[in-house]
Amino acid sequence: MTLLPGRVSLVVSLLVCLVGAACQLRRPPVTPTRMIEPQLIDPQLTESQTPPASAASGAPIRLLDTQARAHIGRRLLHQQPSGELIEDATWRWSSAPDRYLDTALHLELASAGLRLVDLASSPSLATTLMAWHVESAGGTRLVGAAEFELTGPDRVVQLHIARASEPISADLPGDVAAAAGRLLRRLAHEGLMHVPRAH
Repeated sequence: MTLLPGRVSLVVSLLVCLVGAACQLRRPPVTPTRMIEPQLIDPQLTESQTPPASAASGAPIRLLDTQARAHIGRRLLHQQPSGELIEDATWRWSSAPDRYLDTALHLELASAGLRLVDLASSPSLATTLMAWHVESAGGTRLVGAAEFELTGPDRVVQLHIARASEPISADLPGDVAAAAGRLLRRLAHEGLMHVPRAH
């Protein structure tokens, strides 16, 4: 009789060990993500190059916050033939694309003959990234569009939409980083072209 409770506890402890070994937490299948960072600065430019002298005496402009539409995030978007935007499972931008556009605007200021100021009496420029995705129709291209809202000192608002695209290789990442940098610089340049210059 004394052996029966000992055997029962041995069987119960053996069952607990077997059940514990069988209950493992399996790691869910995860798709690895990879980052793309637009190449905003041309590698052929050297640090010894200085901005043009006209940048210090250029027309004043106040840059407001650069934003993006809600569907534009860090994931690379692909536009389907139906027009639907699908997030890429693997590729992401290393930061939000509107931050890159803001950096491109700052880089283009000097070459556009403008000077960044923080005066309420100066014209102000608000920028919204409207589109930023890969299209495959008629060749693979990175497409971008931005809305530039220029408010003059007289409080008259002018809207301008710049849209451009850059061809990219079909296999990612390919030349996406360089194409994204060129596209952002072109959008920023087009947006700043509508700012009135001092005479």
